[in-house]
Amino acid sequence: MRAARQSSAAAAGHPGAAGGERRERLVRLVRYAAGSGIATVCSQVAFVVLYGPLHASPAAASALAWLAGAVPNYWLNRSWTWRRRGRPSLVREVLPYAVIVALTLLVAVAATSAVDALASSAALSPRARVAAVTGTYLAVYVLTFLLRYFLFDRLFRGSARRRAAGGDRRAP
Repeated sequence: MRAARQSSAAAAGHPGAAGGERRERLVRLVRYAAGSGIATVCSQVAFVVLYGPLHASPAAASALAWLAGAVPNYWLNRSWTWRRRGRPSLVREVLPYAVIVALTLLVAVAATSAVDALASSAALSPRARVAAVTGTYLAVYVLTFLLRYFLFDRLFRGSARRRAAGGDRRAP
């Protein structure tokens, strides 16, 4: 209700509207960071277990760990960060989300595979190699954090704006 009042105040040019919009963006960013933190823990634990003790290849460990983080990340972002409810649109929401996170996966696979090859040629100990490759996997997600936030914000808020304007007949 409060967000609706702030949005209508912003549309009417109300002087306090800019502060309300900044506060909403900050709240979304904090929620996104918390949800991303949870997803990162899921993903990172899966990567360490798969790459370390289970000796999966960097590509396989990255892909499975990505999946372990992508699923909770989608639902946390959609329902908690951007307050989206109802059935998601496959074309307008799920597929664009999948493309955004798949690009991150491709960067993670390339980076972890490259670092694994360098660590192997440098004859690092198994423990040092796992630390280097795992650190690379985490670094990819840290470096793409803000880019993905802005893309997700555009995706989820854009869907809400289309729906509010009557362009999307689905329930929120």
